[in-house]
Amino acid sequence: MDKPMDFRDEFINKIRLASLDGHNFEEEEFFSEVSELLEGAGILDNIEYSPYRNSTRGMRVDGYAWNELEKTLNVIVSKYSGDESVPTLTQTELEKLAGRVGRFIENLGSDSFLESLEVSSDREVADQLLKFLPDTHKIRLVIYSDYLLSNRVKKIKNEPILDKPTTVEVWAIDRIESLSQADGEGEPFTVDFVGICGGLEVLPANTSEHGTKTFLCVVPGNVLSTLYDEYGQRLLEANVRTFLDFRSGVNKGIRKALLTEPENFFAYNNGLTCTATDIKLSEQDGQFMIQSLENLQIVNGGQTTASIYFAPREKGGIGNYSYRDIDLTKVFVQMKLTVISNADILDEMKSNISEYANTQNSIQKSDLVSNHPFHRNIEKLALSTSMPAVNGVSTKWFYERSRGQYNTRLRPLTAAKQRQFKAEFPTSQKFSKTDMAKYENTWRMRPFEVKKGAQANLKLLGARIAEEFEQDEDNFKHIFYRELIAKAILFKEADSAIFTSNWYREQSGFKAETVTYTLSFLRHLLLKKGEDLNLDRIFRTQSISEELRAEIVNLGLFIRERILDPEFRNGVANPSEFCKSAKGWERIKRLEYALRYLSSADVLSSSQQKEAAEETKELKAAGHQIDDFEAISKITEGEWRKIIEFYISQGYPPFHKNVTLSEKCLGIRSGKTVPTDNEMKAALQIRKRAYDQGFDYAD
Repeated sequence: MDKPMDFRDEFINKIRLASLDGHNFEEEEFFSEVSELLEGAGILDNIEYSPYRNSTRGMRVDGYAWNELEKTLNVIVSKYSGDESVPTLTQTELEKLAGRVGRFIENLGSDSFLESLEVSSDREVADQLLKFLPDTHKIRLVIYSDYLLSNRVKKIKNEPILDKPTTVEVWAIDRIESLSQADGEGEPFTVDFVGICGGLEVLPANTSEHGTKTFLCVVPGNVLSTLYDEYGQRLLEANVRTFLDFRSGVNKGIRKALLTEPENFFAYNNGLTCTATDIKLSEQDGQFMIQSLENLQIVNGGQTTASIYFAPREKGGIGNYSYRDIDLTKVFVQMKLTVISNADILDEMKSNISEYANTQNSIQKSDLVSNHPFHRNIEKLALSTSMPAVNGVSTKWFYERSRGQYNTRLRPLTAAKQRQFKAEFPTSQKFSKTDMAKYENTWRMRPFEVKKGAQANLKLLGARIAEEFEQDEDNFKHIFYRELIAKAILFKEADSAIFTSNWYREQSGFKAETVTYTLSFLRHLLLKKGEDLNLDRIFRTQSISEELRAEIVNLGLFIRERILDPEFRNGVANPSEFCKSAKGWERIKRLEYALRYLSSADVLSSSQQKEAAEETKELKAAGHQIDDFEAISKITEGEWRKIIEFYISQGYPPFHKNVTLSEKCLGIRSGKTVPTDNEMKAALQIRKRAYDQGFDYAD
């Protein structure tokens, strides 16, 4: 049995288990799993599951994703079997699937067709696509399938839909596997510069001993535009801010320069900073040429790249100049390229390059998402924190700070070691950055942000957490992690409870909206009374009580009825759009509802909250001592000696505490001396002050 089939068996088994757990129907779970992979890789953002079926008319849609940056409307259809035997996806089947989606989009211009749609998810997907179509530059038909792609399939060509360029993108099981197993954030891809421009002239800059090479080159504007047209946001390093629009001053300036002084663009622009994992070079008359690059990523210069692509496509202009007249053949951009072939240092190097390249811009630390200390801290706590034993078995949760880390851990292990790893870190207890953001922002009672989509919600929460973390990182340590796991359990079990409820079985739909709004409203109601949910109980039992489950099911019905009530939505036609607005949440908050099922053990009174706060304060103090000792233990004797020399050179006498306490720290790693808690805290401050005053050290 070949490798893709092994992967397929495991993938489908995961879907079935999730379905049995009560989260989704199998087909919807398949859609969700593939969507999560594509969102994590930055290939599609904010994917919405919104199915439409009409076999009589030969139409089908499973979901959509609007790319505001690329002005691309992605309409998704899935082909799922779940069979043990592996079906093959043929050219004919692909064209048939694409045709079903295409017919649905084409019929959106028919009033009679729209009137025939039920006021439900059918009408929702139609309304959403109609909203995006006027601004759409390109349509992409995306096909998900657990079938194996036939070797005979050629590139699927599709006629324009509604006079808009249309492409077909296929994610069959073999490509899904490739993305799932890929190290890093995105799908591996090769940029063929020979095919694009006959090769790109390049000047080698330097080579390091650690598997990195640096090059300098000049990229023609039309080449950069072609690259963006082909790969879009896949070129943009996931940790860097995305291009917003031409309303910002920076982007307006770029566009103006492209229009009025294209020949001077090279002089005005800072250029691009890029990375790749491999390079293929050729030499022509002593000149090196890039033939191809593996996994090209723009870590600085995303706005420049997107501006060069979009500016000539914009309406309007400046004075007598039209943006459509921008001549990209006169535009050139410098590029600094670092090729990092050593996979062991890839993440760290990309992080450093990204951070240093962006220091001159007003980029927040929250934009460097994966490598922010908050995420590294959660990852560390996940690997070290065991859950309370349930039925005699203790497990841990696995935090995927970067996409694919779970599989990366598994891959080199033997079959026996893999079973052991999965027993310690069950797949059902794996969660990603976007999962974390969903759980945390629901708890913070911001369901309208959760419904803006996984990546948008992460970015909104990330900005707040980055600021809070900078103010006091102690709020995001052991206690926060325990509560985060309780929030995850609460969300997952609420999702399951609503899905398996009688009322949801009778009329399904809008589950995602219902879950986040139900939990947010539940907490809002409790806080109004000075109470709160008991997260500690959920963590200790690793589940929610039957009373809390009953409350969620009944409150969920109440919330879903309001979401679907056009009168309650007060003029907002689409339920999903209503749920994405802060005004929608404000209307929900004004509702009256009497909680009936919660037990006293599920709720913390105001006095219990004060007791819990005192306990948290004590645990923080204990945590400080552990953290200080760990930090002190990592500092070498050589560094402490240099710190002593630094302070003496600055005129400090030998008896000053900056010197004596540093001397005491010399013996910590060997166990000769053990400073007190206060001395460790003071020593760390002494070391910090030395660096603040100009000291530096390299081992």
